[in-house]
Amino acid sequence: MVDEQNSVTVTLDCLVSSSFASKLWSRNSNLWPKQSTGAEPSEKTLGWLDLPYKLSTLAEDFDSLNNQILADGYSDIVLLGMGGSSMTSLALNELFNESLENGPPYVKSHVVDTVIPATITEIGKKLEPSKTLFFVSSKSGSTIETLSLESHFRYLQNPEIKDSASIRNFIALSDPRTPLSERAQAGEFGKWVSTPEDVGGRFSALSAFGMAPAAAAGLDLTKFAEYSVLMAHRCRSDSTDNPGLALGAFMAANALKGRDKVTLITPKKYFAFAMWVEQLLAESTGKNGKGLIPIVNEPTLNPVHYGNDRQFIIFDPNGDEARNTDRMAKLKSAGHPVFMVKTFTLDIHEIAAEFFRWQFATATASALMGIYPFDQPDVESAKTRAQKYLSEDNSDIKTSDLVETLKAISSNTLPRYVAITAFMPESDALTTAFMKLRAAISAKTGVATTFGYGPRYLHSIGQLYKGGPNNLSVLCFVSGKYDDFHVPNTSYTFGELTRALAAGDFHAMSQKGQYVNQFQLGNKAVEEIEYGIRESFI
Repeated sequence: MVDEQNSVTVTLDCLVSSSFASKLWSRNSNLWPKQSTGAEPSEKTLGWLDLPYKLSTLAEDFDSLNNQILADGYSDIVLLGMGGSSMTSLALNELFNESLENGPPYVKSHVVDTVIPATITEIGKKLEPSKTLFFVSSKSGSTIETLSLESHFRYLQNPEIKDSASIRNFIALSDPRTPLSERAQAGEFGKWVSTPEDVGGRFSALSAFGMAPAAAAGLDLTKFAEYSVLMAHRCRSDSTDNPGLALGAFMAANALKGRDKVTLITPKKYFAFAMWVEQLLAESTGKNGKGLIPIVNEPTLNPVHYGNDRQFIIFDPNGDEARNTDRMAKLKSAGHPVFMVKTFTLDIHEIAAEFFRWQFATATASALMGIYPFDQPDVESAKTRAQKYLSEDNSDIKTSDLVETLKAISSNTLPRYVAITAFMPESDALTTAFMKLRAAISAKTGVATTFGYGPRYLHSIGQLYKGGPNNLSVLCFVSGKYDDFHVPNTSYTFGELTRALAAGDFHAMSQKGQYVNQFQLGNKAVEEIEYGIRESFI
């Protein structure tokens, strides 16, 4: 433990003495190795450094957006997007919806980042199409899930896809010169919001990708600007007080000592923010057989059940200080390194500062670990495979027996962490069942677990599963049958798209050498999972 603390201190001192922060702010792209393609690192990916300083202007641009939306009679806004185009909105919705509900008139904000047919149908039942404003959000402008959702919700507006209401109720968020922005400029959308080309998706929280939907929902972008600028200023200094350097040094130094499971402890209110962090760390570092492995929203365990591959970060801005101090002491006494993220205030708008802190820390940790953080090669390969399986039979995937597989895991003969993926309708009951499974696996074996619903995880931690270390056991859960319907103006259904995405990722992970099993669950999925736990671990 003392050795690990010394390692973090030495690493941070080296960053300070080498003027790492100054070099990063001066756009020195040689801080990182070559890209995964072999190309030289590019300074054209560092536009995120400027976003805090541009946010006040963005706030002025979007100042009247919420009032205009209310005046136009909209009751709901819906963001359609995946990965970096939707994660910020998920985090902000979870943080702010309660305060908005208790305030003046507001529009309800939703995020749709799934192609599971039953979930799409359920969301559609909550909306009155003529009073709903849709943000179609895609950096590339070609994300198949996003465009399929757009087609579906346009059709709900009117089967005549290009009628005036269908155009007026849709806003495009995309980079210039993408298929989506070109369609918007051709008149297929009521508005096109241009997004910065020099900012990658997972680094785009403070750009229009995150801020346009936030402004539409009535959030205060001026406060976001104030807090993010404050954090950016603090991250400029070549000193041990630099919050981005300190967090980056902690993560990298521990990972290089074998503690690569970055376990983030947050209150439930910040679970969606934790998922945002998960994407940032996993997509940025999970490549070339390396990676920080984010463990988020994990059931609380006794510290003795954690393996010696863990490092812990506690983020609880409004929490009980005594409880967090006690939690930190217990983890440290069990031999685990712990980092406490400290915020400036108790204002939830300070989340904007955290977006920047974590981005700066991730860029720092990546440099220390010899990883180029601004590409995601295996996310792109999974997209290609999904397109392939839309036109090909994917029935060659053999389903496994859940109890047999869990017994093998309980014997601790399998790799050093377990990923659980679920291409199934998201629900509280199902999520609870998967949390019980995570807790049972870790309590029995000491192995860390991750969890994500598909296809969301494909655009997040999926990069790590395919590009990171080959020490992973994957439990892939799919529905035996999807309540299906066609994607308008295509040759496929949402169920077929779901199966293609699941099959593409299954084969991609298998070919990368990961231990992958698929399980097909029926109408009583919760009971099947709980039965597997009882038979395997109790």
